[in-house]
Amino acid sequence: MIPASVRQIPARAFLPAGGVFVTFSLVPLGLLTAGPIFLDGTAAARFLVPLFALIFIVMLSMACAVFTLYQETFFTRFPGLRRIMVLGSFTLGIGLVLLLRHADIQREVLFVPASANLVVFALLLGNFLATGLTRPSELVPVCSVMSVADLLSVFAGPSKQMVEGIDVFYRDGRVGPVPWSDFLLVKIAVPGVDHLVPVFGVADVVILAFLVAAAHKFRLDDNLLGRALAEVQGRRCLARWFPAAGAGLFLALLAAHSFNLFIPALPVMAVLFLGYTLPRHPKMRMLRSSEWVVVIVCLALLSGWAIRS
Repeated sequence: MIPASVRQIPARAFLPAGGVFVTFSLVPLGLLTAGPIFLDGTAAARFLVPLFALIFIVMLSMACAVFTLYQETFFTRFPGLRRIMVLGSFTLGIGLVLLLRHADIQREVLFVPASANLVVFALLLGNFLATGLTRPSELVPVCSVMSVADLLSVFAGPSKQMVEGIDVFYRDGRVGPVPWSDFLLVKIAVPGVDHLVPVFGVADVVILAFLVAAAHKFRLDDNLLGRALAEVQGRRCLARWFPAAGAGLFLALLAAHSFNLFIPALPVMAVLFLGYTLPRHPKMRMLRSSEWVVVIVCLALLSGWAIRS
Protein backbone atom coordinates (compact mmCIF):
# COMPACT_ATOMS: atom_id res chain seq x y z
CA MET A 1 0.00 0.00 0.00
CA ILE A 2 1.33 3.43 -0.95
CA PRO A 3 1.71 5.77 2.06
CA ALA A 4 -0.57 8.81 2.13
CA SER A 5 2.43 11.17 2.16
CA VAL A 6 3.58 9.67 -1.15
CA ARG A 7 0.12 9.81 -2.76
CA GLN A 8 -0.01 13.54 -2.00
CA ILE A 9 3.04 14.24 -4.18
CA PRO A 10 1.79 15.70 -7.50
CA ALA A 11 3.18 14.55 -10.84
CA ARG A 12 4.58 18.01 -11.53
CA ALA A 13 7.02 17.52 -8.64
CA PHE A 14 8.95 15.11 -10.88
CA LEU A 15 9.02 17.42 -13.90
CA PRO A 16 12.41 19.17 -13.33
CA ALA A 17 14.28 15.89 -12.86
CA GLY A 18 12.26 14.24 -15.62
CA GLY A 19 13.07 17.09 -17.98
CA VAL A 20 16.78 16.69 -17.26
CA PHE A 21 16.59 12.93 -17.85
CA VAL A 22 14.71 13.34 -21.15
CA THR A 23 17.05 16.08 -22.38
CA PHE A 24 20.20 14.11 -21.60
CA SER A 25 18.68 11.08 -23.32
CA LEU A 26 17.25 12.63 -26.50
CA VAL A 27 20.20 14.90 -27.34
CA PRO A 28 22.81 12.08 -27.32
CA LEU A 29 20.43 9.73 -29.16
CA GLY A 30 19.92 12.37 -31.83
CA LEU A 31 23.65 12.92 -32.24
CA LEU A 32 24.38 9.19 -32.38
CA THR A 33 21.67 8.68 -34.99
CA ALA A 34 22.16 11.72 -37.21
CA GLY A 35 25.88 12.34 -36.68
CA PRO A 36 27.23 9.67 -39.07
CA ILE A 37 24.91 10.93 -41.82
CA PHE A 38 26.55 14.34 -41.94
CA LEU A 39 30.02 13.75 -40.57
CA ASP A 40 32.66 11.12 -40.08
CA GLY A 41 33.96 12.15 -36.70
CA THR A 42 36.89 9.75 -36.56
CA ALA A 43 39.42 12.18 -38.06
CA ALA A 44 37.93 15.25 -36.40
CA ALA A 45 37.39 13.68 -32.98
CA ARG A 46 40.36 15.54 -31.50
CA PHE A 47 38.58 18.82 -32.16
CA LEU A 48 34.97 17.71 -31.78
CA VAL A 49 35.32 16.12 -28.34
CA PRO A 50 36.32 19.39 -26.53
CA LEU A 51 33.64 21.32 -28.41
CA PHE A 52 30.83 18.95 -27.54
CA ALA A 53 32.21 18.53 -24.03
CA LEU A 54 31.78 22.29 -23.59
CA ILE A 55 28.22 22.08 -24.91
CA PHE A 56 27.56 19.21 -22.53
CA ILE A 57 28.98 21.13 -19.56
CA VAL A 58 26.78 24.12 -20.45
CA MET A 59 23.81 21.73 -20.46
CA LEU A 60 24.94 20.34 -17.10
CA SER A 61 25.19 23.85 -15.68
CA MET A 62 21.66 24.59 -16.85
CA ALA A 63 20.49 21.32 -15.28
CA CYS A 64 22.12 22.33 -11.97
CA ALA A 65 20.24 25.63 -12.13
CA VAL A 66 16.95 23.85 -12.86
CA PHE A 67 17.46 21.52 -9.89
CA THR A 68 18.46 24.35 -7.56
CA LEU A 69 15.68 26.75 -8.56
CA TYR A 70 12.80 24.39 -9.18
CA GLN A 71 13.38 20.80 -8.03
CA GLU A 72 14.62 21.86 -4.61
CA THR A 73 11.36 23.73 -3.94
CA PHE A 74 9.45 20.47 -4.36
CA PHE A 75 11.87 18.71 -2.02
CA THR A 76 11.08 21.35 0.60
CA ARG A 77 7.33 21.00 0.17
CA PHE A 78 7.30 17.19 0.01
CA PRO A 79 9.91 15.72 2.41
CA GLY A 80 9.61 12.18 1.06
CA LEU A 81 10.15 13.18 -2.56
CA ARG A 82 13.94 13.23 -2.43
CA ARG A 83 14.10 9.69 -1.02
CA ILE A 84 11.69 8.41 -3.67
CA MET A 85 13.69 9.97 -6.50
CA VAL A 86 17.04 8.77 -5.16
CA LEU A 87 15.69 5.24 -4.72
CA GLY A 88 14.11 5.29 -8.18
CA SER A 89 17.27 6.58 -9.86
CA PHE A 90 19.44 4.07 -7.99
CA THR A 91 17.14 1.17 -8.93
CA LEU A 92 17.06 2.20 -12.59
CA GLY A 93 20.84 2.54 -12.59
CA ILE A 94 21.38 -0.94 -11.15
CA GLY A 95 19.01 -2.46 -13.68
CA LEU A 96 20.78 -0.80 -16.61
CA VAL A 97 24.20 -1.80 -15.27
CA LEU A 98 23.17 -5.45 -15.06
CA LEU A 99 21.88 -5.33 -18.64
CA LEU A 100 24.99 -3.58 -19.94
CA ARG A 101 27.26 -6.17 -18.39
CA HIS A 102 26.06 -8.61 -21.07
CA ALA A 103 28.34 -8.46 -24.10
CA ASP A 104 25.67 -9.67 -26.57
CA ILE A 105 23.28 -6.71 -26.37
CA GLN A 106 23.13 -3.39 -28.21
CA ARG A 107 25.03 -1.34 -25.67
CA GLU A 108 24.74 2.18 -27.06
CA VAL A 109 20.95 2.19 -26.84
CA LEU A 110 21.18 1.49 -23.11
CA PHE A 111 24.29 3.57 -22.41
CA VAL A 112 22.34 6.74 -23.26
CA PRO A 113 19.65 6.43 -20.55
CA ALA A 114 22.28 5.02 -18.16
CA SER A 115 24.39 8.16 -18.55
CA ALA A 116 21.32 10.41 -18.32
CA ASN A 117 20.24 8.63 -15.13
CA LEU A 118 23.75 9.06 -13.73
CA VAL A 119 23.45 12.81 -14.30
CA VAL A 120 20.11 12.92 -12.46
CA PHE A 121 21.49 10.86 -9.58
CA ALA A 122 24.53 13.16 -9.32
CA LEU A 123 22.31 16.25 -9.23
CA LEU A 124 20.15 14.70 -6.52
CA LEU A 125 23.21 13.90 -4.43
CA GLY A 126 24.94 17.24 -5.02
CA ASN A 127 21.89 19.25 -4.01
CA PHE A 128 21.41 17.10 -0.93
CA LEU A 129 25.02 17.65 0.20
CA ALA A 130 24.52 21.41 0.02
CA THR A 131 21.67 21.21 2.55
CA GLY A 132 24.21 20.24 5.25
CA LEU A 133 26.09 23.55 5.03
CA THR A 134 25.32 26.21 7.60
CA ARG A 135 27.90 28.94 6.86
CA PRO A 136 29.42 30.12 3.56
CA SER A 137 32.93 29.91 5.02
CA GLU A 138 32.51 26.13 5.25
CA LEU A 139 32.97 26.00 1.49
CA VAL A 140 36.68 26.78 1.86
CA PRO A 141 37.62 23.69 3.93
CA VAL A 142 35.19 21.54 1.93
CA CYS A 143 36.86 22.54 -1.34
CA SER A 144 40.28 21.96 0.23
CA VAL A 145 39.42 18.47 1.48
CA MET A 146 37.80 17.32 -1.75
CA SER A 147 40.75 18.61 -3.79
CA VAL A 148 43.31 16.73 -1.70
CA ALA A 149 41.18 13.58 -1.68
CA ASP A 150 40.73 13.68 -5.44
CA LEU A 151 44.43 14.27 -6.13
CA LEU A 152 45.52 11.42 -3.88
CA SER A 153 42.87 9.10 -5.31
CA VAL A 154 43.81 9.86 -8.91
CA PHE A 155 47.57 9.54 -8.53
CA ALA A 156 47.90 6.90 -5.81
CA GLY A 157 44.48 5.53 -4.95
CA PRO A 158 41.39 3.75 -6.28
CA SER A 159 40.75 6.24 -9.09
CA LYS A 160 44.13 5.38 -10.62
CA GLN A 161 43.24 1.67 -10.79
CA MET A 162 39.80 2.45 -12.21
CA VAL A 163 41.24 4.66 -14.96
CA GLU A 164 43.79 2.03 -15.95
CA GLY A 165 41.09 -0.65 -16.27
CA ILE A 166 38.81 1.59 -18.32
CA ASP A 167 41.69 2.67 -20.55
CA VAL A 168 42.46 -0.96 -21.41
CA PHE A 169 38.79 -1.64 -22.19
CA TYR A 170 38.50 1.26 -24.65
CA ARG A 171 41.94 0.61 -26.21
CA ASP A 172 40.93 -2.98 -26.93
CA GLY A 173 37.88 -1.86 -28.88
CA ARG A 174 35.33 -2.19 -26.05
CA VAL A 175 35.26 -5.99 -26.36
CA GLY A 176 33.87 -8.16 -23.59
CA PRO A 177 32.00 -7.22 -20.40
CA VAL A 178 31.95 -3.54 -19.50
CA PRO A 179 34.15 -2.80 -16.44
CA TRP A 180 32.18 -1.88 -13.35
CA SER A 181 34.10 1.39 -13.06
CA ASP A 182 32.89 2.47 -16.51
CA PHE A 183 29.40 2.94 -15.09
CA LEU A 184 30.72 5.77 -12.90
CA LEU A 185 31.70 7.79 -15.96
CA VAL A 186 29.43 10.38 -17.55
CA LYS A 187 29.50 10.07 -21.34
CA ILE A 188 28.73 12.43 -24.21
CA ALA A 189 27.75 11.90 -27.83
CA VAL A 190 30.05 13.30 -30.52
CA PRO A 191 28.81 13.58 -34.14
CA GLY A 192 30.36 10.93 -36.34
CA VAL A 193 31.52 8.76 -33.43
CA ASP A 194 29.48 5.56 -33.17
CA HIS A 195 29.67 5.29 -29.39
CA LEU A 196 29.37 7.51 -26.35
CA VAL A 197 32.64 9.09 -25.27
CA PRO A 198 33.48 9.06 -21.51
CA VAL A 199 34.59 12.52 -20.41
CA PHE A 200 34.48 12.74 -16.61
CA GLY A 201 33.37 10.93 -13.49
CA VAL A 202 30.07 11.15 -11.68
CA ALA A 203 31.87 12.81 -8.72
CA ASP A 204 32.62 15.82 -10.92
CA VAL A 205 28.91 16.30 -11.63
CA VAL A 206 28.08 15.83 -7.94
CA ILE A 207 30.52 18.59 -6.98
CA LEU A 208 29.29 20.89 -9.76
CA ALA A 209 25.72 20.51 -8.48
CA PHE A 210 26.91 20.92 -4.89
CA LEU A 211 28.80 24.16 -5.56
CA VAL A 212 25.96 25.65 -7.61
CA ALA A 213 23.41 24.77 -4.91
CA ALA A 214 25.68 26.05 -2.12
CA ALA A 215 26.31 29.34 -3.91
CA HIS A 216 22.57 29.82 -4.34
CA LYS A 217 21.88 28.91 -0.72
CA PHE A 218 24.24 31.62 0.57
CA ARG A 219 23.45 34.06 -2.27
CA LEU A 220 26.98 33.96 -3.65
CA ASP A 221 27.73 35.15 -7.16
CA ASP A 222 29.47 32.30 -9.01
CA ASN A 223 28.14 33.22 -12.47
CA LEU A 224 30.88 34.15 -14.93
CA LEU A 225 28.44 35.66 -17.44
CA GLY A 226 26.07 37.78 -15.39
CA ARG A 227 24.04 37.88 -12.22
CA ALA A 228 24.05 35.32 -9.45
CA LEU A 229 21.55 32.50 -9.70
CA ALA A 230 19.66 33.88 -6.70
CA GLU A 231 19.07 37.10 -8.64
CA VAL A 232 17.75 35.44 -11.79
CA GLN A 233 15.28 33.22 -9.93
CA GLY A 234 11.86 33.63 -11.48
CA ARG A 235 13.26 34.78 -14.80
CA ARG A 236 12.51 32.63 -17.81
CA CYS A 237 15.89 33.06 -19.43
CA LEU A 238 19.09 31.61 -18.01
CA ALA A 239 21.04 32.13 -21.22
CA ARG A 240 23.74 34.14 -19.43
CA TRP A 241 24.47 31.48 -16.85
CA PHE A 242 27.76 29.64 -16.58
CA PRO A 243 29.14 28.89 -13.10
CA ALA A 244 32.81 29.15 -12.20
CA ALA A 245 32.88 25.45 -11.28
CA GLY A 246 31.58 24.59 -14.75
CA ALA A 247 34.43 26.56 -16.29
CA GLY A 248 36.87 24.66 -14.07
CA LEU A 249 35.43 21.35 -15.23
CA PHE A 250 35.89 22.36 -18.86
CA LEU A 251 39.45 23.61 -18.35
CA ALA A 252 40.44 20.35 -16.66
CA LEU A 253 38.88 18.33 -19.47
CA LEU A 254 40.49 20.50 -22.15
CA ALA A 255 43.93 20.14 -20.56
CA ALA A 256 43.50 16.37 -20.22
CA HIS A 257 42.42 16.06 -23.85
CA SER A 258 45.18 18.33 -25.16
CA PHE A 259 48.02 16.61 -23.29
CA ASN A 260 46.49 13.11 -23.38
CA LEU A 261 46.68 12.88 -19.59
CA PHE A 262 44.14 12.09 -16.89
CA ILE A 263 43.85 15.34 -14.93
CA PRO A 264 41.64 15.43 -11.81
CA ALA A 265 38.88 17.98 -12.31
CA LEU A 266 37.80 18.64 -8.71
CA PRO A 267 40.89 20.71 -7.72
CA VAL A 268 40.50 22.87 -10.84
CA MET A 269 36.79 23.34 -10.15
CA ALA A 270 37.52 24.25 -6.52
CA VAL A 271 40.26 26.75 -7.44
CA LEU A 272 38.09 28.56 -9.98
CA PHE A 273 35.07 28.57 -7.69
CA LEU A 274 36.98 29.92 -4.68
CA GLY A 275 39.06 32.27 -6.83
CA TYR A 276 35.90 33.83 -8.24
CA THR A 277 33.71 33.94 -5.11
CA LEU A 278 36.17 34.61 -2.26
CA PRO A 279 37.16 38.15 -3.40
CA ARG A 280 33.49 39.04 -3.96
CA HIS A 281 32.03 37.81 -0.67
CA PRO A 282 33.76 38.70 2.62
CA LYS A 283 31.48 36.30 4.54
CA MET A 284 33.27 33.41 2.85
CA ARG A 285 36.58 34.59 4.34
CA MET A 286 35.30 34.56 7.94
CA LEU A 287 36.69 31.11 8.77
CA ARG A 288 36.53 29.66 12.24
CA SER A 289 39.66 28.29 13.86
CA SER A 290 38.59 24.69 13.15
CA GLU A 291 38.10 25.55 9.49
CA TRP A 292 41.56 27.12 9.30
CA VAL A 293 43.02 23.94 10.77
CA VAL A 294 41.42 21.86 8.02
CA VAL A 295 42.75 24.17 5.31
CA ILE A 296 46.28 24.20 6.77
CA VAL A 297 46.34 20.40 7.11
CA CYS A 298 45.21 20.04 3.49
CA LEU A 299 47.91 22.44 2.29
CA ALA A 300 50.51 20.51 4.30
CA LEU A 301 49.38 17.23 2.76
CA LEU A 302 49.56 18.71 -0.72
CA SER A 303 53.01 20.15 -0.08
CA GLY A 304 54.31 16.86 1.29
CA TRP A 305 52.88 14.93 -1.64
CA ALA A 306 54.37 17.39 -4.15
CA ILE A 307 57.85 17.18 -2.53
CA ARG A 308 57.71 13.40 -2.44
CA SER A 309 56.66 13.22 -6.08
